[in-house]
Amino acid sequence: YYNVPTPFTEIFAKSTFEQGQILDMLVSINLSPQYNFTLAHKGYKSLGKYVSSKSRGNQFRLSSNFNSKNEFLNWRFHFTSQNIFNQENGGLSPDDIYFYEYAPDYFELDNNGNQIINEDGSFKMVNYDGYLDRSRLGSWIYAEGSLYSKRFFSDVQATLLKNKKLNSKTLSINYQFTHEYKKIEYNDDYNSQFFGQIIEGQPVSDQSRFIEQENKVILTSDLNKLGIFNLYYSITNWSNNFKIYDEENPGELIYNLNEDQSIFSINWLKEFKKIRFKFNFNKSLKNNFKSDYISLRIEGSPLRNFNFELSSAIIEKSPNFNFKLFRSSYENYNWYNDNLKDHKTSNINLKLSYKEILVLTGDYNLIDNYTFFRESTNQITGEMDSKRLAVVNQVNNQIKYYSLKLFSKIDIGKFSIVNTAKYQKREQELLELQDLFTLNVPEWNTRNTLMYSTNVFNNSLFIQSGITFNYFTKFYADYYNPLISEFVTQNYREIGEFPRFDFFFNAKIQQTRVFIKVEHLNSSFTGYDYYSDPFTPFRDMTVRLGLVWNFFS
Repeated sequence: YYNVPTPFTEIFAKSTFEQGQILDMLVSINLSPQYNFTLAHKGYKSLGKYVSSKSRGNQFRLSSNFNSKNEFLNWRFHFTSQNIFNQENGGLSPDDIYFYEYAPDYFELDNNGNQIINEDGSFKMVNYDGYLDRSRLGSWIYAEGSLYSKRFFSDVQATLLKNKKLNSKTLSINYQFTHEYKKIEYNDDYNSQFFGQIIEGQPVSDQSRFIEQENKVILTSDLNKLGIFNLYYSITNWSNNFKIYDEENPGELIYNLNEDQSIFSINWLKEFKKIRFKFNFNKSLKNNFKSDYISLRIEGSPLRNFNFELSSAIIEKSPNFNFKLFRSSYENYNWYNDNLKDHKTSNINLKLSYKEILVLTGDYNLIDNYTFFRESTNQITGEMDSKRLAVVNQVNNQIKYYSLKLFSKIDIGKFSIVNTAKYQKREQELLELQDLFTLNVPEWNTRNTLMYSTNVFNNSLFIQSGITFNYFTKFYADYYNPLISEFVTQNYREIGEFPRFDFFFNAKIQQTRVFIKVEHLNSSFTGYDYYSDPFTPFRDMTVRLGLVWNFFS
């Protein structure tokens, strides 16, 4: 939401991969000091470097806000509409992974398929750089997924009582209305059996519709010395529907869920001279699709330039709709789970900071009934080499997750060093042999930036340039499953332990900024074993160009 004295325009453009670009334009105007409306539209298209990896989409945004002169009535409103289309390829096959990782040198084989040994005992290699053209690598599937969504939001606030001496709202009431619609589709014209057996006589054309509508009433009271109290009551309705493939004989299968939930919440905020307390209590009045939590946060600055935050929460939440119900033309991707337990989390978090020079954050979590998608194919027999089968799973024992994160920013003249290092660990005991370790994370993750910033030409031009280093240790990363639009846990293939360097250059003249970024500039020096997930390579060296233009008329 904007409030601008003169019309404001922002144009953002950036190159994508191979062919295409991103263009985002925003216009904001105040028709009066009290009323503003903003229009924005973003469109993008990217061909991608791999087969069946093209993506495109657009997004329209409209927002508006009104504040009455006497400040007794405020209104905020926004509407968004977007559609996203992605070609899906399922990642690389084992043969393609071999050609990707060993490019441009491969073992030369004899007529019997055995490696040829040189006189010095080394294996004979053949050089062929054709697979550095990533479009030569194959694709598991040639499918397309799409998302179309709209969201409408309105928030009206009326001030019932006002303290003129303190210029604060003693009592106010809000009414919020939210309506969101999503249409998700997955189509495969080739009817690939990559996700298992297809229901006989049915094309792969999955469709689902999701509608969420919420009405919320909020009562806010500023009692000065006692703090700010916030009470709200909301009613939410959900509708989740799937395509019925056999309309004549649907049988006893469930294809839609229609649920509703009522929630009552109390929030309290109290500020003292050097400390602040924030308390939140959220209670669902029904058991299905609940979202209960109680939290307390304490923030303070007991010493100059030194800040601390201490928070703790107990959360109980039902698994989302995809875990509960899913229908597809693939036989293995049809389930209805009405016996899943609620996901429970207890955590405590401590954050200590001294200016921006040093920020230390510690986090500890106890997680019960963790729900996830697990890979059910067998890697030992090679089944996972040709199929991806995901099932809903719930952990029967407790998971412990803790992390320690260190951030620092040091300025030395015109140079700056920005460092982030994070240590994290998950502890889980397996009760049965076929169980999988889940909530997998890299133990170490680091990001380090060295940059130079200065003003030149009598301060009319600001330039900034630097290099960023990224690294994380190996771990069993989840992979993306485009059929269910979810990430799936596997314990067969690790990724990580590849260094990544990015170079960037920014230049700003008045309200215009141009930038250049060379992503993964060391890709050809460290070996081709870098992945975004176990079957999808991370991008090779790429140069991205961009422009941001802010101007007033």
